[in-house]
Amino acid sequence: MNKGICISIICALVMAANGADLGTINVESSTITDLGTDAKTEVSTVNIIDEKIITDVNAKNINQLLNTIPGVTADVRSDIVEIHIRGVNQQEFMGENTGVTVVIDGIPVMQDGGKVRGLNVENIESIKVIKGSAGYLYGENATAGAIIITTKKPKSGSGGEVSVEGGSYKYKNIKAKAYKTTDKYAIDLMAGYKYEDGYWDQTQNDKITATGKFSYFIDDMSDVVLGIDITKQYQETTRGSVTGVTEAQTNPTGAGDGDWAWSKDYNMDIYKYNLSYNKDFEDDGNLKITTYYYKDLYNYISSPRDTTGDGNDDAYTRDNDKDIEQYGIKTEYRNSFNSLAYMIGLDLGNKEEKSYRETTTTYSSYSWWTKTTETYYKGESSDDISTERNYALYGELKYEINKKLTTVFNVRYDYSKYEQKSLDHEFDGTVWSNTTTYDDDMYRNITYRAGLTYEVNPTAILYANISTGFRNPSVSQDDDNPDVDTQTSITYESGLRGKIPYGLSYDASIFQIDTKDIIGKIGGTYYWDSDYYDNVGDSRSRGFELSLKSDRNKKVAFNLAYTYLDAYYTSHKPFFVSGVDNDGDGNDDSFDIVGNQLPRTPHHKINLMTYFKPAPKWEIIPSYYWQSSYYADETNFVKMPSYGYANLKVTYKRKVKKGDLEVFARVDNLFDKQYYRTVYLYSDKSGDGQLDAEDASITVDPGRVFYAGFKYKF
Repeated sequence: MNKGICISIICALVMAANGADLGTINVESSTITDLGTDAKTEVSTVNIIDEKIITDVNAKNINQLLNTIPGVTADVRSDIVEIHIRGVNQQEFMGENTGVTVVIDGIPVMQDGGKVRGLNVENIESIKVIKGSAGYLYGENATAGAIIITTKKPKSGSGGEVSVEGGSYKYKNIKAKAYKTTDKYAIDLMAGYKYEDGYWDQTQNDKITATGKFSYFIDDMSDVVLGIDITKQYQETTRGSVTGVTEAQTNPTGAGDGDWAWSKDYNMDIYKYNLSYNKDFEDDGNLKITTYYYKDLYNYISSPRDTTGDGNDDAYTRDNDKDIEQYGIKTEYRNSFNSLAYMIGLDLGNKEEKSYRETTTTYSSYSWWTKTTETYYKGESSDDISTERNYALYGELKYEINKKLTTVFNVRYDYSKYEQKSLDHEFDGTVWSNTTTYDDDMYRNITYRAGLTYEVNPTAILYANISTGFRNPSVSQDDDNPDVDTQTSITYESGLRGKIPYGLSYDASIFQIDTKDIIGKIGGTYYWDSDYYDNVGDSRSRGFELSLKSDRNKKVAFNLAYTYLDAYYTSHKPFFVSGVDNDGDGNDDSFDIVGNQLPRTPHHKINLMTYFKPAPKWEIIPSYYWQSSYYADETNFVKMPSYGYANLKVTYKRKVKKGDLEVFARVDNLFDKQYYRTVYLYSDKSGDGQLDAEDASITVDPGRVFYAGFKYKF
């Protein structure tokens, strides 16, 4: 840690020791699910998506919610989401962590290769987005920030809710909810069914969910809360892309193109349980203890191959099972007195992943890795067990030096131990053999945040901070190359938040995130060498973000989110791409990408939601999203065009007997603009020796889609 930072903070605290009593201030927590944030003392950029915005958006996936705040992008395919903040790790698209921790009710959610499954948007009450390196609070992988989700709590009294919605591509969403609150307990139950045939070929998806939250009030100062979330889901494929811009224009759904999805027939069972004890003390202290157990079970078939030699895939050749278990306990105590507030926390967690793969059909295939044709035999299998254990101690100190100036300091220590055991059952054409390998690694990391806020005037707060994050190499990455170091990030950020005339509130910030020792494939996304992973380089993300909101209680209101982002490589090891000769010299091309833009990071993004209330029972919500052009991969050969689209939602509300009826209709992509949702470029798919737009994997937006439904609360 920089000595100057430590000395400055210590001096500030010593100087404040003789300060006047400034009244009680509060420290926020990683487990307490407070919706708001103290604008006067929060030193980082924090954006809130409250229940009102969630209702207004009526999102089909979390990406539609995250678009309402600056700096966040998400690649969504069905209910699987990959979230990025400020371009960090944007170059990753297969099997890597995105640098964003997702937390639900204080518990980190399991991520599989950077992707989060089973997020039930219907059960979300609020989302808090913390930007910047957030390892100081959430540990490993929070190199760019954290998404803090709070699920719905029981409301006062007794009642229920029923909603039915239908739309394009056989979309249907049916939900029922009931709640009851007394002096001793509160209960909230919800069940839902969702189905969609999908715009793209082979993208049928149906899901059944059941959630519950049970609270028992021990006394006026303490309670126990049990949360349960169960999801049963079938997903035909994770497909949605076609190859090349020509195919994207002529056959955007991919139907009949003969291109088989790499994996198919996902059956997923997701179970989430958490139990919390919360105790308030008379001296303003608070203790919260949360235990949790998550289980994510899914199986699928994969690896389509041409087993007959006619040049077309005709069979899936592998069965796959993956079971992920996560459990642990988090304990936090926080207190405040006079001008000092503090929090101390303990985080103990365990994650176990069991992966089993078995070849179901004998076939031969050319390997770019070994440059030979290899035969894979029916019955060959691989059984891997990976365990991650993490023990962390963390804390926060907040000191109000005077009525205008507040300092904040966070520190966290993580001890992580990784283990992996692999059993390979193989056949060489004559003899079967079993091979067992075992690897383990251990890492210690310290992360911190130091910041301050200054009240310029009663309606304007200046804030600034420095924060850090880290990502350890996995056991398999370290096994391939024992010299792989921990990837780190440091964020420098300052901003101004407050209110201006006409009921407008704003939050404007500038930032720089330096990512060092990026863990990646040594051949870029075109890996072919045997040394798979290494610390391939460094990157920098710089930008400006603006959130501007008007008073939602007015007849006309708006919510504006703008992002300017410049994310580029400050260093990177050159790499070769086998079989690619873009410069025509007869040799495989070598790429030096220092200074290149990170993939899929447009310089400009804007999202504008407006609200009109032409009559007491009516509300009209038009919105518009636009982003500038971006590159499909790190070579910056292929540039994708900018795009924009408009959405429209109309809502009618009225009393019906003793309940409230809401009828709504929504049109997404109102003007039916064709654009590319997501573009990846990672190989010479056309086989012509060139990397160009005809090699890109492109997900085309469905165009104009309709939804309509009703909701009745009683």
